[in-house]
Amino acid sequence: MLSHSRTKRPGRNASFRALAQTRRLDNSSASSNNGRKDESGAILILALVYIITISVIVLALATWASNDLNNTTHFKSARALDYAASSATETAIQSIRFTPVPGTFPSPNPSTTNYCWTPPSGPVSQLQINGDWIAVWCSTLETLNSTNTRVVTFSACSESAALTSGTAPAAQTACVTNPLLAAKVSFNDYPPGNSPPLQLQCTTYCGESATTQEWTWQ
Repeated sequence: MLSHSRTKRPGRNASFRALAQTRRLDNSSASSNNGRKDESGAILILALVYIITISVIVLALATWASNDLNNTTHFKSARALDYAASSATETAIQSIRFTPVPGTFPSPNPSTTNYCWTPPSGPVSQLQINGDWIAVWCSTLETLNSTNTRVVTFSACSESAALTSGTAPAAQTACVTNPLLAAKVSFNDYPPGNSPPLQLQCTTYCGESATTQEWTWQ
C-alpha cells in the first residue's frame, strides 16, 4: 500500500498572508485618510468662523469711525453757528448800549421789538459770520428813574440769507417766539454820583454800566 505524503505549499500560504496584510494596510490607509478628511473639514469650519468674526469686527469699526466723522462735522457746524450767534448778539449789546434804539419801550413784546442797530438798508440788524447769517432783534423796557434804566431783551436767530423789508416781520415774530440765543442785559444810563432822574432817553451817559441778566441757548 502506497502512502502519499502531503507536502506543504509555502507559496500559497505566503500569498494568503500577503493578501491579508495588504487588506489591513488598505484599511489602515483608508482610516487614516478619513481622519485627515475629518480634520480638514474641521479646519475649514474654524477658518470660516474666523473670517466671519473678523468681518463683523471690521464692519463695526468702520461704522464707528464713520459715525465719529459725521459727528465731528456736525459738532463743527453747530459750534460755528453758536459762535456766529454769540458774536452777533455781542455786537448788538455794544451797539444799543451806547446808542439806544428809540421807540422800543415801554414793554418787551413782539409788537415793540425793533432792530438793535441801524442797518445800512432795511429794518433788520443782521450779520454774516463765517457764512452764517444771524439776525438779532431787540426789545427795550425803559425805567428812567432807575439805575437799571434800560433792560433790553436780545433775540438772535439763524437766517438763510439777508432779510428784506418784506420778509422781516415774519422772521421777527418767529425769532422772538423761538430764538436760537436769548439774552437780557440791563444798562445804567446815569453818571457816577448824584444825578437828577432822567426825563428823556439818555443822550450823554448812555451805558455807563451793563449787567448781563440772562444768556440762554435754545
